[in-house]
Amino acid sequence: MNTRRDSDHVIAAWLQDEAPDRAPERLLTASRDRIRMTHQRRAWRPARRVPTMNGALKLAIAAVAVVVVAVVGINLLPRQGGIGGPGPSPTAVPSPTRSPIPSPTQSTVNFVGSFSPDTTYTIADPCCVGPSRMTFVLPAAGWSAFDPVFVGKDVPGSSEGLDLLFSPGLVGNVYTGGCHWRGTALDPPVGPTVDDLGAALQAQAGPGASPPTAVTVGGHPGKKIELSMPVDVVLSTCDTENSSPVFGRWSPSDNSAVGGPYTYGEGQHNTVYIVDVDGTRQVIDTMYLPGTSTADRAEIDQIVASIRFEGPPASPAPSS
Repeated sequence: MNTRRDSDHVIAAWLQDEAPDRAPERLLTASRDRIRMTHQRRAWRPARRVPTMNGALKLAIAAVAVVVVAVVGINLLPRQGGIGGPGPSPTAVPSPTRSPIPSPTQSTVNFVGSFSPDTTYTIADPCCVGPSRMTFVLPAAGWSAFDPVFVGKDVPGSSEGLDLLFSPGLVGNVYTGGCHWRGTALDPPVGPTVDDLGAALQAQAGPGASPPTAVTVGGHPGKKIELSMPVDVVLSTCDTENSSPVFGRWSPSDNSAVGGPYTYGEGQHNTVYIVDVDGTRQVIDTMYLPGTSTADRAEIDQIVASIRFEGPPASPAPSS
């Protein structure tokens, strides 16, 4: 996403017009960092295109405006008495040392930013994980997220935004149309079990598709299925979601008409894990594009192997 570049331009232009000599550089820096770390909520998956200024950006710029107005107002206050001549000279006091404004910190829960290797991160977003929070560890540098449930890696030299992806989700139904998926949701919807979803995705993939295989993820049983986009699909002709073409396989658990998983390029391959986590059907989608190396793809396997499921934090005991 280009949120930082766009917000830099907007904030800088605003400050130049409104308070060119009074706005401290640290204000611009702090505001830029806040906007950079403010992510947009997904409908189901991230959009490729940068939208027009969103609500979070407007609020951040409004906050900048309030602070700048305060700074300007303080600087415009009279330094001496007005009526009756100048007042007594104030006793000089040393100017306090101003501490730099710290950059916003990020918790390891629902983290947004660049991930650190060998650090445990937690996803606890109810959109995409059940009651049990999901933890994972990144095996190498280069992974990042602008939304907590879309953890991706861009391979240097690639023309795509992301070449590898790891993303949890809760699936409600399956499409049968593939490239032209709108209006093709199963009726009645797919059943609630791991096997129901695995069988539906195998049928969707067509004759010759490999059946789901048994796996264990974080100590919980499940199935894994390999799904490749057909070689004859011209992605630009597919139905779109947020103006981007999608090869639609499923919809989220609320059964809204949204196409998932997100499609990053032709020839995309998805390895989908369907896991029974204490009665919740948890889906973990992993993706890689053609041309990614065996070593890069192995990092996805390491991420999946690191996944654990934890119950929600205990509520504090009521005070007596």
